[in-house]
Amino acid sequence: MKVYVGLDGGGTKTDAAALDEQGVMLTRCTGGPSNPHSVGFEVALTEVMSVINVVLEQLQTKIEDCASICLGMSGFYTKKECDLLKSSVQQHLSERGLVLPVFVRSEGEIALMAALSSRSGVLIISGTGSICYGYLPDGSRLRTGGWGHYLGDEGSGYQVGLRTLKAVMRSFDAVHPPTIMTDMIMQEYGFQRITDLKGYIYNPAYSKAQIAAFAKICIQAAAQGDVAATGILASEAEALADTAAALLRRSPVLRQGQAVLSGSMFRYAPLFREILCDRLQESFGGLVFVDGSRGAPPSVGAARLARELANGRQDEPPSTLL
Repeated sequence: MKVYVGLDGGGTKTDAAALDEQGVMLTRCTGGPSNPHSVGFEVALTEVMSVINVVLEQLQTKIEDCASICLGMSGFYTKKECDLLKSSVQQHLSERGLVLPVFVRSEGEIALMAALSSRSGVLIISGTGSICYGYLPDGSRLRTGGWGHYLGDEGSGYQVGLRTLKAVMRSFDAVHPPTIMTDMIMQEYGFQRITDLKGYIYNPAYSKAQIAAFAKICIQAAAQGDVAATGILASEAEALADTAAALLRRSPVLRQGQAVLSGSMFRYAPLFREILCDRLQESFGGLVFVDGSRGAPPSVGAARLARELANGRQDEPPSTLL
């Protein structure tokens, strides 16, 4: 029995799945973050290897039956980065006595495969970070956003979390009115006073995933009608909609197709999702939105793609148009 392994590597976690030839899931596991721009290349690579090891150990079949691996990674964009990741994984596998095809694809391709069983369409991602992809039927790819938490990531969990932290401190200084997010953060994190937040946040060991975690507070406060929280979600949703609109304006084909909404902000923040969809449909009425959280996880999409690529379907990655 042939086995196909797929990885979904991101700024918060690395998820892996293994499927058989009929697409039945054999095992699934989760590890730490593997976006090189969040944790560094060496740490990202180590995490990828670790998760692959766990998957191979959990398989209910001989690991020699593994036919191919597809790595759907965020943060690996250039050919040099992808080639280095691919060669490193192949060397790691060879040390275990395994020689098999390893494919590196974008987070967008695996998410589309998971949601639509297709590699063409629009993908709007809002998780720890954010990015918009457009994949055309001819294999070409468009992209907007995805410039990381210093240069972009508008409409992401990181930006919502960061603005949540700033909002409670501006409220403490009486620059802005009181917000229930202050008490919610103190209770959630066990602070005696909100000023304890400074010592917590500036811990050098914390990554952007810890900042993005505060988006949960904002989402919960917005559901209770908090004005500050609602304003944060609305403005970030509009910012991400603007990023997606810039991509859609470049392709008439994509404007009439399906747009998959993927990531934790869409999954857990209905107000955020509603505002973004309304904003885009004002200009692109033919766009059909698909809830990516209702389909298979992206790691399964990566495993499906591993099966397609191993069978010789589009062996080369699509061209990139930035």
